[in-house]
Amino acid sequence: MSIPAAALVAIVIAHQAAAAQAAATSPDVSAIESKIHAEDSIIGRAIATRDFATVQKYWSPSLVVNGPANKIVNRNQVVESMHNGGLNYTSLKGKTEFFTVTNGVAIDMGHDEVVTADGPMAGKHLVRRSTNIFQRSGDDWVLIARQATYVGFDGAILAGTVTSPFTPPSPAPDDAAIHTQIEANGRAVGNAIATNDFAALEKLWSPAMVVNSPGNNILTRDQVFAAMREDKLKYSSAKAVPEAFYTVRDLAIEMGHDDIVMANGPMAGKPISRRFTNVWQKNGDQWLQIARQATYVGIDGGAVYGHPDPTLDPISLAAPTFPQNTAVTGSPEDIKAIEALVHSNPSDHVTEDVSFTNIFGTVRFGRDEFIQRHKETGQTFFKGATSTSSITKLRFVRPDVAVVDISGELSGFQKVYPGLPVGKDGVLRNKLLLVLIKEDGTWWITEFHNVAQTPEV
Repeated sequence: MSIPAAALVAIVIAHQAAAAQAAATSPDVSAIESKIHAEDSIIGRAIATRDFATVQKYWSPSLVVNGPANKIVNRNQVVESMHNGGLNYTSLKGKTEFFTVTNGVAIDMGHDEVVTADGPMAGKHLVRRSTNIFQRSGDDWVLIARQATYVGFDGAILAGTVTSPFTPPSPAPDDAAIHTQIEANGRAVGNAIATNDFAALEKLWSPAMVVNSPGNNILTRDQVFAAMREDKLKYSSAKAVPEAFYTVRDLAIEMGHDDIVMANGPMAGKPISRRFTNVWQKNGDQWLQIARQATYVGIDGGAVYGHPDPTLDPISLAAPTFPQNTAVTGSPEDIKAIEALVHSNPSDHVTEDVSFTNIFGTVRFGRDEFIQRHKETGQTFFKGATSTSSITKLRFVRPDVAVVDISGELSGFQKVYPGLPVGKDGVLRNKLLLVLIKEDGTWWITEFHNVAQTPEV
């Protein structure tokens, strides 16, 4: 199957790690994170080009995925989906919000911003919460478990590219006993949460445990305790429905979904479901939980807990996007209007919430600030000056959004403000970047960035 250039996957990693979180990691965590993110880029290209050999190198034979279509699949089924045209994206940006290494296990949590290339949601911006679990294999780190669940959207609509039945990795001889122990631990966790028994939870949850939470944010164990004290984990009923269990060396991983009814909050009394993945690690004779993801299906969990997911724009879920390779051109009327705007007083064309950086590097916000600052400069050191400008590039990002690059010259001013790079010919040259938006047929400046051009450069 040939893949167009537009479908090549772009993986962008954004790193956020608080000092308290980093304290629980090993000294070489930064090197491990860099290694894994480099491998992620390789995998992204392999998915886009259907390079199955490379994908299988970095995905453990034991890999199980709690997938975006709300189904659990193994590595072979993911590869089967790729063969059948699945995993075909216009863009995919994976953003890390938390990364840690716990006793030889790397945990990468965050979210993906996705535009699918085909299917019922093609061209629409979607967000999904993600958790990736890695183990070292020689010089590489292989993916052994993953959950990716859409926020505010029931991914079941995307099902259909996998036809074979799910089979978990081959069980080890002691898997049955481990499974029994983990099930008992799970019941104990449920009882402890219901009774706010923090002492019991401290025996079941590792101090390094991290949760990709139903509220669409990353929580440490202590932050989960704080949420319990605020009654955010109170349920009228809660039932965990396991769908897969397997072990990989010293890890036990269980996946499935929870059917719950919350006792308070905006969704109180309503039955809701969330996909979950629990990761347990053996510590001596005990099994401690080190990671969990739980993401609601079909609703924005951030809204449920009073802090909507900042990555999720409900409008964008229904609105088509404009892929980077799609050419957008403005009408002759739009081009003429923008040219007139550039050669007029900018104070007449700025939005109420305009953001602007002046030639001295000072950043201000708002129309009133913009007008006042330009009035001051026009009446002081730029008084009587002559200004000329020309558009060097005009690009329409969307029919109602344009980016304008401008070259300008200022001469004839009475005095030079200290630090301004005026040329030997007495001309101050500048580069101006405008971001324009069109509202009710009129173009407005919403971003204004002015930079003085150094003559020597």
